[in-house]
Amino acid sequence: MNIRTFRGGLVLAALLCVSACGGKVDRDAPLAFVPADTPWVFANLEPVPESIRARYEKQMQAAWPVMIGMFDGALADLEKIPPADDDSVTVWEASPGAGAAATAAAKASVATEAARMLKAVLDELRTLDTPAKWRAVGVSPDARGAFYGIGLLPVMRAELSDPQAFRALVARIEEKVGSKLATAQVGEQALWTFGTDEIGGVMAIQGSHLVLGLMPGNAGDALTRRVLGLDRPATSMADSGALADFNQARGYLPHGSGWVDTRRIVALVGTDEGVAAIARAAGSEPPMLDATCRAEFDAIAAKAPRLAFGYTALDGERMSMHSRIDLEPALAQALLALGSSTPGGATRDALFDFGIALPVLGLRDFFLAQVDAVAKAPFRCGHLKGMNEGFAEMRPKLEGMVPPPVANLSGLRLTATRLAWPQGADKPDFAGTLVVGSSSPALLAGLAQLASPDLQKVTLPADGTPVAVPASVLPAGYADMPVSVAMGEKALALAIGKDEGARLATTVAAAPSKPGVWLDTSFSGSIYGLFGEAIDRFGAFMPDAERQQFEAQRKLYALYAQWFRRFDLQVAVVPEGIDFSETVQFADP
Repeated sequence: MNIRTFRGGLVLAALLCVSACGGKVDRDAPLAFVPADTPWVFANLEPVPESIRARYEKQMQAAWPVMIGMFDGALADLEKIPPADDDSVTVWEASPGAGAAATAAAKASVATEAARMLKAVLDELRTLDTPAKWRAVGVSPDARGAFYGIGLLPVMRAELSDPQAFRALVARIEEKVGSKLATAQVGEQALWTFGTDEIGGVMAIQGSHLVLGLMPGNAGDALTRRVLGLDRPATSMADSGALADFNQARGYLPHGSGWVDTRRIVALVGTDEGVAAIARAAGSEPPMLDATCRAEFDAIAAKAPRLAFGYTALDGERMSMHSRIDLEPALAQALLALGSSTPGGATRDALFDFGIALPVLGLRDFFLAQVDAVAKAPFRCGHLKGMNEGFAEMRPKLEGMVPPPVANLSGLRLTATRLAWPQGADKPDFAGTLVVGSSSPALLAGLAQLASPDLQKVTLPADGTPVAVPASVLPAGYADMPVSVAMGEKALALAIGKDEGARLATTVAAAPSKPGVWLDTSFSGSIYGLFGEAIDRFGAFMPDAERQQFEAQRKLYALYAQWFRRFDLQVAVVPEGIDFSETVQFADP
C-alpha cells in the first residue's frame, strides 16, 4: 500500500474535526455545487440553535484534552514501530533545497510517516478547544457544508471562515513534518493531491470553500474539474430546492439532513462516474451490465429505494434523530403483517430497558414467501445466478420444523432498575426483570421445571401472581437474592430483587408495544458511570498500555454521565418502510 493513502486519511480526520452548520442557500452555498441527481447528500440549510451550540462548546472544552490524550497514545504506539528501508514508498515531496537528507527522510515506512504527520497535526490541534480558536485557523462552526456524490465519487465541501488562515495551518503542518504535500494545477486552481496510482484524492481551497474529493488516480482534468466544482452541474440542489422540500415532507429540521438514493447508485454502477473508473485505474475492466441485468438490479434497489435521515428536534434539552429505509409498499405490508411487538411494557425511568420482538414463525413464513417468489421468477442476469442458488438452498432449512419453545416466542424484554458493585463486595447488587413473550408461557414454565427437580415443587398460577423461586435453584453465593417468577396469558417473567417481585403481576399483564415495533430500548445516561466503574475495577488486571487507553475511555464515560440524562431508541415498521427513531435528553448544563 502506498503511504500517500495514510497521509490523506490523516489530513481528512485531523483538519475536519468540526461539523459544518448551515445558512441561507444561494449561488455561493455548497448546495449550489451539488448535482440535482446526486446519489446521496447530507447538508444543512440553517445553523444549529444557539442553545445547542453553547452546549456543544462546553462539551468540546471538557472532552478535548481527553481526546488529544487518546491521540497521543496512538502516536506513541506508531513511534514504537521501526522505519522500513524502502525507497519505493513516498508520502511527501522534499522541500526545495532540502537536500538528500530530507529526501531520504521522506522515504520512510508507513508507520514512521504516519507518526510524523500525526505529531505535527496534534501540535496544531492541541489547544483548539473552542469555536473561537477554530475560527482562528479558518474553520467556523457556523459554516455551510455538504457531503455528496459526483456520480459515485464522494465529495465534501464546506465554507471556510478564513481561507488564508487555513492555508497557513496546512503550511505549519508541512513545516513541522519537514516536507510538503504533493500539489497539482487544474487551470488556475491549485490543489493538494494524495493517494495511489489506482485511487487518490484532492484537497483544494476554492474561493472560500474547502473541497475534498476521492477519484481514480488517473482522472483527467474534466473529472477533476467536476469534483472540485470548477465546472458546476447543469442543475444543482440549490436551484431545485430539493433539500428544503425534502425536509418539509419528512418533518426534518434544517440543521442537517439528507438521503441515499439506492436506485441512482445502481444506475451508476459500471459507468465512468461509478466504480468502473476506479476499476480501470486499477488495471481491470468492470463487469458489463446488459439491459436485463440493469433492469433486475434496479428492481432489487426499488425494494428499498431510499435511506432518509435528519433531525426532528434539536434544542438545549434534547436531540431527536430519525431515519427511514423507504420500502416498496408490498414489502412494508408483508413486514407489518408479521405482527411484531415487544413484550412487557416499556419502562422509561429504569436504568436500562431493552425490548426486542421475535416473531419466529412469522419471520420463517416471510422468508419462505421470498424464496417462492424467486423460484417462480428466477433472476435471468448472470451476475445474479448466485442469488437463485442461495434462495433455493434456503428453502429446506426454512421448511424444517421450528421446535418449541422457540416457535412460540414473540419477544424479550430485559429491564434493570439497579446495578451497582461496591468496592469490597464479592458480587454485584442487581435488581430487574426478564420478560419472555410467548403464545404458550405454560410450556416455557414446564420446560424449566423439567430441568430442575426443585422447580417441580413450585406451583405457578396463570393469573400473574408472583411466586418465589427456591433458593436451592440459585447459583452458589446467590441464595440470599430474592428471585420471583410470574406467568400471564402471553408472558413469563422473572424478577430479581424484592421490589421487582412485587411488580411482576403488572409486568406480565402489561400490553405489548404497538404493532410493528421491533426494538424498543431506553437507558439512563448514568449507565456510563457504571462503565467507568467497571474500568476501575478491572483495570488493575490489564497491561500498562491497555490500562492507559481504558483510563482515557473512563474519563470520557464520566463526561457522558454528566452530559446525558437519557437515551431512547425505537425501530419500527411503518407503511412507508422501517423507521429508526432516537432521542437524547441532555442533563442540566
